[in-house]
Amino acid sequence: MPEKTEAQKKAQKKYMEKFVEIKVRVTPEKRTAIQEHAQTMGESATTFINRAIDTQISQDRRKGPSEALQGPLGAGVVSLPSEAYERAVAASEAAGEGLPDFVVRAVETQAQRDKASLAMGINPATGGRGGAEAGGTHGN
Repeated sequence: MPEKTEAQKKAQKKYMEKFVEIKVRVTPEKRTAIQEHAQTMGESATTFINRAIDTQISQDRRKGPSEALQGPLGAGVVSLPSEAYERAVAASEAAGEGLPDFVVRAVETQAQRDKASLAMGINPATGGRGGAEAGGTHGN
């Protein structure tokens, strides 16, 4: 690669003066995960991190401080099989919403369906007759 001209160096310096650096400590494994994800998305790690920050700020502003803090740090965490996770990510993107919002909506929708099934005497987990009393765990 040819050496930069003085004009290019000056332009880059002027461009970089618009930014500040923030130091973030992560494990080597997390750094690798960030870099690999960014590459998968066709962007640099810096672009991905900035996008993730912008997305979270936007979500937090929509929800307000008290509701925003009830996210992963203030609530339970569920581990999904990789295929289910991938389907959830694809569906949330298709719906144009963040994954946490999609999951909340999906759980609320399924809870309503389960309640209706139980009211008809159908176990929503198995499809069999008898509702929760017949071995289901969805009674509310």
